[in-house]
Amino acid sequence: MAEEFSLQYFHGALPDIDADKLLQRHGDYLLQSRFDADNRRDRLILAIRTGTHIRRIEIQRCANGVHLLGGKQFQSIREMVEHYQSKNIETARGELLRLKRAIPKGRHYLSHHDIRLIKKIGSGAYGTVYRGVLIKEKRAIAVKRIGSDGETEKGLKRMMKEARVMQLYDHPNIVKFYGFVIDRPPYLLAMELCTGGSVEDKLRHGGQNITIARRINMCCQASRGLAYLHQKNCIHRDIATRNCLLTGAVLKLADFGMCKPKPVYKIDLTKPQNIRWLAPEVWHTGETCMPTDIYAFGIMLWEFFEIPYTIPYSNWKATTVKERVMSGYRMPAPKAMPPLMNLLMKKCCDQMADTRPTAQEVRRQLERICEIPIILIYQMKEL
Repeated sequence: MAEEFSLQYFHGALPDIDADKLLQRHGDYLLQSRFDADNRRDRLILAIRTGTHIRRIEIQRCANGVHLLGGKQFQSIREMVEHYQSKNIETARGELLRLKRAIPKGRHYLSHHDIRLIKKIGSGAYGTVYRGVLIKEKRAIAVKRIGSDGETEKGLKRMMKEARVMQLYDHPNIVKFYGFVIDRPPYLLAMELCTGGSVEDKLRHGGQNITIARRINMCCQASRGLAYLHQKNCIHRDIATRNCLLTGAVLKLADFGMCKPKPVYKIDLTKPQNIRWLAPEVWHTGETCMPTDIYAFGIMLWEFFEIPYTIPYSNWKATTVKERVMSGYRMPAPKAMPPLMNLLMKKCCDQMADTRPTAQEVRRQLERICEIPIILIYQMKEL
């Protein structure tokens, strides 16, 4: 095994955007790897903060060891780093750099030795999903695996984008994040295993057996997860039953690839959008925000009560959906939807973003609806 894998300050293929945040003080340093597609090999990079800038220098390997910028050769990376803690590195432009503080890997870094892949269980937005085990804890997990083909770098970028958000949050109704493996390909993302699969699949293939009480309860659980995210100033941006997973009776929000830890996010409307869940004002503002999450939540409420399950506006093309929704059209309530759920759906999908309820208000209303005896649920018109 290459020496760098044993070094605590080797961060593997950590993207620059993440590495730069770790390098806070003058002289902070860490090692990164970069895959050279042309030569089919990993390049080793020394990243150093100097004032307001980050300098990146490739570590050259040779028969007798390693060196920087054609300078002194060392038998090992560790020896080289120790040398430059007391001596300056001189760059081609005459800049003098000194290594002061090594930045160690954080708690979410895992190695290939920590994870065992057991069985392929599906494919995600990127990579392949496996059932796996965190070996030390003997914990069953789901693992997204990014292969070693030409799509590796693109997949890594998307994987780390998701990990960047997931590691910030911890809630019973949000899929738990355990860590990532980025020391070498294949890159892995480890998260909670939800054995019940997606809510959409459950509604589509076993929907006739799901009681109304259970449907309301799942809506309530989803609202708790969303309220938590919004409380943390985070928008999910892809609320739908396909992105809700089940483990036993517990529903968990999942798929954080589009999630943003900020209250407003500008989008590129020339790129594909989930039009059937997209709030009408987005086509004017180009912005997603908490009220647009609430609109999508309203569409998801419709999904929960459509029996047999179909996607929203199933008879319409996406372009028709866009035109009709922008003009004020909303889907009628499914026959199985109780009046109080219909009322909440209408509020969530209001044409005016400012009048939609907050996620906390949605959560409170759903918790109150959950307390109503099911025998009365179709009789009550208001709370």
